[in-house]
Amino acid sequence: MAIFLCFLSVSLLLTFVPLFFLMRKIKENSKWNLPPGPSSLPIIGNLHLFAGLPHRCFHHLSIKYGPVVLLRLGFVPMVVISSSEAAEEVVKSHDLGCCSRPKTFGTGKLSYGFKDISFSEYGEYWREMRKLAVIELFSLKKVQSFKNIREEEVGFMVKKVSESALKQSSVDLSKTFFSLTASIICRVALGQNFNESGFVIEKERIEELVSEALLALGSFTCSDLFPGGLGRFLDWLFGGHKRINKVFEEFDAFYQKVIDDHLAGKKTVDSPADIVALLLGIMAKQGKKDYFKLSVDNIKAVLMDIFLAGVDTGAITMIWAMTELARNPRVMKKAQ
Repeated sequence: MAIFLCFLSVSLLLTFVPLFFLMRKIKENSKWNLPPGPSSLPIIGNLHLFAGLPHRCFHHLSIKYGPVVLLRLGFVPMVVISSSEAAEEVVKSHDLGCCSRPKTFGTGKLSYGFKDISFSEYGEYWREMRKLAVIELFSLKKVQSFKNIREEEVGFMVKKVSESALKQSSVDLSKTFFSLTASIICRVALGQNFNESGFVIEKERIEELVSEALLALGSFTCSDLFPGGLGRFLDWLFGGHKRINKVFEEFDAFYQKVIDDHLAGKKTVDSPADIVALLLGIMAKQGKKDYFKLSVDNIKAVLMDIFLAGVDTGAITMIWAMTELARNPRVMKKAQ
């Protein structure tokens, strides 16, 4: 066994060392004007440099190589922008080349094959989806129609916090704000009451699912960095795809139940036409000759955008606002 391992190590060394110098030579002779960056190792690229928090690693690299750094994560090249001037040039001067987000397994799975608004590639489909969002889903009139829902849910939250204050019991603001934003989004977008006992998914599980989904959207799987059999094997070994598939299946069943309830006339709350009802109405009116057609997967993808972004962003914003008020008593007193 020891002889076999020794032979394997020598074989790998003899294979990777020449490959390393070959890749370095190709980089030096490249006709492309590539940004500076650290030398990459065979197969793993620059992954070995990320030993701590990514943003701190990027900062240390920018000090050494400048505001624009070229890295390789496995087989995937990545350019890191670390200055406001470079960022402005990217988003203004080269916006068309950088406006589409990277396609990963997580974003593709949770967006139903990039059929949403956030992760779909810039082009005709994205323009049609954006038009749908601006004109139909989030117009000023539509947003104002949900004013009473927002006021009611905020009133319920204030009442609960006041009751806890009278009892001198502690309040977990993270859970409180999550419950608030989830309640508003469920009523506005899904026509469902988040606080009812018969809600499709338990509250605790919803919070876990949102966290797991956001982690999947903001991270890479092995197959994203190592194409072919190697990446798929590593994902099978570490369960990367399995975790994302499980989250997707639970969300998909949730959205399907909401859609089925609407089609059967079983909405749990009476509110102005919620977003699911609006999208189903548009889908029902489509003609055979219409250029852009909505499908059930399109609706689910839009719901995924609204639910994840709405619940998480709203809750985090309020948590940070309360944190800053706690850190600045003068401002808190003024707000009170």
